[in-house]
Amino acid sequence: MVRSALVPCLALLAGLAVPVALPAAAPAGLSEEQVRRFLEEGPALLLPAAERAELAAAPPEQRQERIAAFLARDPVPETPENELARGLERRRTRVAAEHLSPFDDRGRVLFLRGAPDERRQVECAETFRQLELWRWGGEPGARWAVFFRPATGRHHRLWRPTDSKRVLYTDEMQYLLDQIEELRRQYGARIRAKRPDLLFCKDAAELDRVTGVEGLTGFKKDRLKDADADALLAPPADLALWAREAAATRLADEAVELPGAELGVSFPARRDQRLVVRLRLDVPASAALQPVESGGGKEMRFAVFGSIDRPDGVFEQFRNRFLFAPPAPGAPAILIVERALRPRERFVARVEVREESSGRVAFLERGFTVPAEPEPEPEPVPAGAVAGQDLGLARLEGRDSIVLLPPTQDVVFGLFRADAIVVGERIRRVVFSLDGKPQFTRNGPPWSAELRLPNIPRETVVRVEALDAAGAVIAADEVLLNEPQGEARVRLLEPPRGKRATGRVRARAAVVVPEGRRVERVEFRLNDELVESLPRPPWETVVDVAPGAELSYLTVTAFYDDGSHVEDFRVLDAVDFVEEVEVELVEVYATVLDSDGNPVGGLGAADFEVRDNGRAQAIQRFEHVSGLPLTLGLALDTSGSMKEALAEAKLAATAFLAGVMSPRDRCFAVAFAERPALLMPLTSDAHALETAFRDLPALGNTSLHDALVYSLYQFRGVRGRKAMVLLSDGDDTSSLVPWEDAVAFAERSGVAIYTVGLDVGSGSLGIRRKLEKLASETGGRTWFVEKASELAGVYEQIDRELRSQYLLAFSPDPPAREGERHGLEVRVLGGKGKARAARGYTP
Repeated sequence: MVRSALVPCLALLAGLAVPVALPAAAPAGLSEEQVRRFLEEGPALLLPAAERAELAAAPPEQRQERIAAFLARDPVPETPENELARGLERRRTRVAAEHLSPFDDRGRVLFLRGAPDERRQVECAETFRQLELWRWGGEPGARWAVFFRPATGRHHRLWRPTDSKRVLYTDEMQYLLDQIEELRRQYGARIRAKRPDLLFCKDAAELDRVTGVEGLTGFKKDRLKDADADALLAPPADLALWAREAAATRLADEAVELPGAELGVSFPARRDQRLVVRLRLDVPASAALQPVESGGGKEMRFAVFGSIDRPDGVFEQFRNRFLFAPPAPGAPAILIVERALRPRERFVARVEVREESSGRVAFLERGFTVPAEPEPEPEPVPAGAVAGQDLGLARLEGRDSIVLLPPTQDVVFGLFRADAIVVGERIRRVVFSLDGKPQFTRNGPPWSAELRLPNIPRETVVRVEALDAAGAVIAADEVLLNEPQGEARVRLLEPPRGKRATGRVRARAAVVVPEGRRVERVEFRLNDELVESLPRPPWETVVDVAPGAELSYLTVTAFYDDGSHVEDFRVLDAVDFVEEVEVELVEVYATVLDSDGNPVGGLGAADFEVRDNGRAQAIQRFEHVSGLPLTLGLALDTSGSMKEALAEAKLAATAFLAGVMSPRDRCFAVAFAERPALLMPLTSDAHALETAFRDLPALGNTSLHDALVYSLYQFRGVRGRKAMVLLSDGDDTSSLVPWEDAVAFAERSGVAIYTVGLDVGSGSLGIRRKLEKLASETGGRTWFVEKASELAGVYEQIDRELRSQYLLAFSPDPPAREGERHGLEVRVLGGKGKARAARGYTP
């Protein structure tokens, strides 16, 4: 009986997803990692504090024996299951699924007490530090806990009254409250001003009630006591009762386990003053991995979210996505993530591995101390291992080196600050260039320059060159901004299709790069003769076309690093009987609504009429698109005016994406305040949004125009059905992009934009007209709601519309000329409904 109880507990400490058989000598042979997990990851919290301290100080052999003896206990022997083993597993899994650290008091309380009946974030960044309120039981008599984050990057602490309520406020609000209290002490009842925290934050009154302290020092008799907080972190008085309750712990969404995944750590190399920490994630073949269909073949898709944790706070977080061919039969999937950490420091890696196709998940952790020097790999990394995207800074090589720091944003436009790191005594000047044209020269540090980019983002090369005293280039680096990504494609933009061109002709191309690939070169050929081979953008050159030739044609070919290539061509000086034909159809996605605003289904091609610039077109492809893949973007206003509604807006957005997304769809999320920021890049993992929205504050002005352009640029290279939801509560106050440029970019994007105005009154004509125009021009729809609680209903309507669209495709007659805006009109015949679609397109 002892061994049957001990085995699942030891498997839990080993960090495995399934129980494993252990030899009879296992109790005396716990590894250092298993001991660490017991002491730091939850189980030791079940012991009194004095016993925990004694256990930590005990000699290693004695410590192992005592831990093994505890894990061998079965506090409910009358049942066949060991509730203690199951309870430990489920509580630790619940903490990991919430992305909480056992070093964080929230994680400890969740492990000991289980999930609260209510968990509320206080979204008032100007007033309070990051706070959470937890409640168990109903009023009256509810048990409350207040958690606060002392500083950015630190773990949340459980608040005790002896900490004083002052620690819950921001420094600025503490100062204001001190001033108010000082004035009241001096002038008494003549000071009638309302407390500033009550003015700025609706949750301030609730915090007064929960803590029993009004403002900084207004103590009530029935206020929280230190003993109330201490009780939440105290070990259970009845271990059997705790085991029963913990064994019944409900896991969030009861996520299916990804069995057998393991996490290994090695230290193979040095990177400047840090060591490379290689995290190796092995998912065995026995897990029955589930590939997805992609581009005519099969592909594995994994998302990895992780953190490098320490007792005082999270050192860093990371998210990686892995797309790769299925491993050979019987072989594991091996995922590699590398981080650069300081030597001789102690960390814990916490990793969530999610198989996107099935939603199966494994939570793994591993403690380690970074050695002073690199160490050989315990075993060679197999050739089939897949490396995640490393966003770290490139290593500086040589005595005289320069590295251009990559932008923090995926899409860059307007003013861009280029920063370089320079090493070497010979470097005297640094020249900053855009697309090969010098823009700024620095003769000394700081090695940075503000560069003016176009308001509408486009592919741009930023280059820095380090010069010595004689003006010779001795080092250089460059960064490619706004690289289009999606299905491999190259397209000739100039000269225009259908236009005869002779003499010196400018040729310009756009290249779309698949995720995980890069362009090796782009070749321009005239009549199969190489004109120029370009290793980097801009993809443009000049060709000499002799007049009077019978036939001249220009070809552009993009070669990728995996050996694949794509091409496009133009007939330049065609003879009369040669006609260049554009075979690409114009695709229009239309929603049909009845008089009550409900989607209408069951229509056929004969029920529609499509007009291009007023001329009726023949519909050559027709389809009800409920099953076609969708690329969906979400742009959420997080400016300061959203502080009262942001928490509910985040929940509604998360639920919307989780409901509308199918395994074939992809989504991304953008938050915008002073500037737009990409929270979650294009992914089929809708679950990632919940993590991306965590701890997102409401603060700053509103860059609505910039956010629109930034979000739409995320669709670059994407074909097929595209839609975006834009939510804001006010007009633009801080954008670089003018409204006229932003709306023109939206009209050319081919993306249906659904706009939501939150608490936008009827008198706010400017923002109402903007949101309505965006939707009407692109085939979307606009909603105005007063409260964030109404957003769930709006998202339900958007979901219903996206599932009931029609695809109408036609070949323009007469042919469309590139770059010219065409008006579109889609009508439903026979009074069967009213169609809503984009009002135009630009070929």
